[in-house]
Amino acid sequence: MIRILSLFASLRFVPHIFVYYHSRIRHTVLDYERDMWLSRNRFQKKGIRGFLFLLNMFPEYRSLFYHRTGAHYLSLFARGQNNLYFHTPSSQIGKGLVIWHGYSCVVNAQSIGENCQIWHLTTLGRKDTSLNENRPIIGNNVSVCTGAIVIGNVHIGDHTIIGAGSIVVHSTPPDSIVTGIAAKAKTHSKN
Repeated sequence: MIRILSLFASLRFVPHIFVYYHSRIRHTVLDYERDMWLSRNRFQKKGIRGFLFLLNMFPEYRSLFYHRTGAHYLSLFARGQNNLYFHTPSSQIGKGLVIWHGYSCVVNAQSIGENCQIWHLTTLGRKDTSLNENRPIIGNNVSVCTGAIVIGNVHIGDHTIIGAGSIVVHSTPPDSIVTGIAAKAKTHSKN
């Protein structure tokens, strides 16, 4: 009975499957992000079953999928995460972006590197409304934890963790942990 209900619930994602298989970025970005989301959430499903599982369970994944493919009309079948806003063009977001509990997130960076993670209640944005370049540049493998704010023309180095509730207004070095209000790099680890 559960399998029948699951199959019935998945019927609303038939248009999503069509867009997925006919997307120009399927092999370069979509497959990688699907597998990244599945592994980060410790799910064993692969291929189209994994894709359907993510669409069914994670509105954050749906929002990212709609942004990546430009197929926002698919939200008529299944809405994405409420209050998750993407202002950064998909071409400026590296593959492997994972958004945890994406409620009340604003993603408005100049660019975001590969394999980044963003938690809920975060803002990546401009310091003022006059310049488009007055937005952060996020490096590869960066984690932006709950409630963090990264604003202005700052560069966040690769392999950096921005702690929960931090406000980042200055650039940070690679391989660091950044915490506090007017955040500063607390540790600098060598990998």
